Amino acid sequence: MIYSKFCPNCGSEIGDDDVEFCTECGCNLSHPILKANNKSKGFFDNLVEKTSFPVIIFSFIVFGIFLFVGAFVWSSFMANGSIDLITYLMLTIVFSVFFGAIFVGYFGCNDESYVVPNFSMYLGSIFAVVLCGIGLIFTFLMGILGVLSSALSSSPLASSYGSSYQSTTPNYIPSIDLSGYFKIILFILLIPVAAYGGIYLGYFLKQNI
Repeated sequence: MIYSKFCPNCGSEIGDDDVEFCTECGCNLSHPILKANNKSKGFFDNLVEKTSFPVIIFSFIVFGIFLFVGAFVWSSFMANGSIDLITYLMLTIVFSVFFGAIFVGYFGCNDESYVVPNFSMYLGSIFAVVLCGIGLIFTFLMGILGVLSSALSSSPLASSYGSSYQSTTPNYIPSIDLSGYFKIILFILLIPVAAYGGIYLGYFLKQNI
């Protein structure tokens, strides 16, 4: 009985569980040692086996290059009023994610079984970088706000000004911009779509060019 759909020696796909020898390299698939070592691997084992750290690193260089290219392309649309600032940022980042993913798919996927592990690694790297960047910015801003609030609260002029300002300012109910929230949700969904589509396109180009 074969526990995997791929030959442990050459990696060729095996379509029939009853085959004892690999049709590509002739490896004995029924050997007890190979049967023990040819068990299905877990998710993180596939990430280690089927992804390349240098490919992911260079994909971010491609991402950065197309970030500049996208900025020039989409800024022309923003200049004539076709899109707003939020849409401009969304299109630029998704544009860069897509072309970085094409690089990963072309240089990192040997067969179709490599697509999902590389997609997971690439997307996870993107979100890790984004979350770390947002976390650092948030930490920095909170520190500045903490210092400013501490300095202002200790000032007697600030307390008297604050009380007089509150008494003269009418009640204000802020409006909720639903279109902004919709664009943020759309942006979050477009990133994995662009990443997977780019990786699969890169793999397709590798197989057909």
